[in-house]
Amino acid sequence: MLRNPERSMKHGVFLATVIGLAFLDLWSKNAVFAALVDCPFRESDIWPGILKFKLVKNPGMMWGMAQDVSANWWVAIRGAVLIGLIAIYARTPKKTQWTQLAFGLVAAGAIGNISDNLFQPDGMVRDFLHFYWFEFPTFNVADSCICVGAPLLMIILWRQDSEAAKELAAEKDGSA
Repeated sequence: MLRNPERSMKHGVFLATVIGLAFLDLWSKNAVFAALVDCPFRESDIWPGILKFKLVKNPGMMWGMAQDVSANWWVAIRGAVLIGLIAIYARTPKKTQWTQLAFGLVAAGAIGNISDNLFQPDGMVRDFLHFYWFEFPTFNVADSCICVGAPLLMIILWRQDSEAAKELAAEKDGSA
């Protein structure tokens, strides 16, 4: 029996985003750290004057904040956020492709960084992307996913909540 294609792709963008970007994050960290481990200063110009790969181990969260928190706590915190995110996703009634993308970006970022906390011997997150042209800390694909996905998710959920409030008000006006 064939499955309903609309139902089977109900979460397609979410799943593709999570799997694809979590894989890209972990693969890129492994590839760059393996390639640069013996390089002088553990860095390499990729696009001179714009981008270099620079090996940095981060004990905290994005941009080196909260460095005094242990890796075990980061696993617990990130795991709780991931579980909460999935619970919110499950309860979100309108799962447009943009909604799925936003949730998927944040989930992929959380999975990428949790994986480093769990599977790196020192429990630290590996960062390697460093831009010259603005003063910004070294980061990774997972951080990028979170930085793009979180604001996008806030905007989408705010708009959906606003639309739902307008619909509820219209229903009340019509029934009065």
